[in-house]
This record gives sequence, structure tokens and C-alpha cells, in this order.
Amino acid sequence: MINRIKKELDKKFAVREKALKANREIVPMCAKAIRLVQKKEFKKAEQEANKIDKKIRKIELILKNYPDIKDSVLGAAYQEYAELMIYLSLVRGRKLPSLKVPLKYYLTGLGDAIGELKRYVLELLAEGKKEDAEKLYNKLEDLYAEYASLAYPSSIVPGLKHKQDVARKVLNDLRETLTKNKI
Repeated sequence: MINRIKKELDKKFAVREKALKANREIVPMCAKAIRLVQKKEFKKAEQEANKIDKKIRKIELILKNYPDIKDSVLGAAYQEYAELMIYLSLVRGRKLPSLKVPLKYYLTGLGDAIGELKRYVLELLAEGKKEDAEKLYNKLEDLYAEYASLAYPSSIVPGLKHKQDVARKVLNDLRETLTKNKI
């Protein structure tokens, strides 16, 4: 019996290691794509996002027989990917994207995207694009109102309350900056 258990767990461990190796590239790829959005290189950011999505789907296939370890392997990648895609969509004036990621990672990625969007609003302001900055800020306030209305325990969405609190602080700081600049 022990040998059979060991054989199965060794197989699971090997699959996990293979998936982790592929996964290690995703978070830096997301960071690169976010920098491309910051530089307004949207086409390149979208191309990078497509590569990331394909890589995530490939890892999901590797893990298909082991759903119990999928979150531990792909959790950070899902969250970073959600952050990227939400950020990219809102900067481009689109609505929130529909993504093939677990909902808890969508929500935590949304919290992180609010921080990136603050930076983008400040960049618009620095470029003298006050109307665009105000428009995006108002969209962020509306989005935050919906985001803050979600009340789930950590067992359902780990870290949600913290992400909501950080997002509120980010928007308060942004409002203060915008008020000083009389938007």
C-alpha cells in the first residue's frame, strides 16, 4: 500500500514541478505587460497578454488530473493576469473583461489593478490631460463602490478585505491629489 501511495504522490509531485517551472515565467511576463500599458504601448501589451493566456491554459492542461494543487501552482499567475487584463481594459476605455480565472483571483487582481490605475490617472494629469484623468478617476470611484460592496470571508476570497482597504486608501490619496490640482 505504501508503495502505491508513494508512486501516485511522486507522479503528482513531478506534474507539480513541471507546472511550476512553466508558471515561473508568468508573473514577470505580467509585470512586463503592465509596463507596456504604462508606456501606452497597448498593442504590445495585448500581444503579451495573449502569450500569458496561452501559457496559463497550457499549465491548466498539465494540472488537469490534479485540481487540488491548481490553486497553489497558478494562484499568483491568475491574480497577476487578472490585474493586467483589468488594467488594460479600463485604460483602453473598455468595460471589465470576462476572464477564465477563478473568481477569487479576479477579485484580488481587481484590487491590485486599482493601484495601477491610480498611477495611470496621475500620469494623465502630468500630461495635462485633466478631463481624461477626471473621467478615469470617476470610473474608478464607481468601480470601487461595487468592489467594496462585496463582503466575503477569507475562506471564500482570501485577502479580499485587505485589497478593498488598500484600494480605498489608494482612491483617497488620489482624490486628495486631484483636489489639490483642482480637477
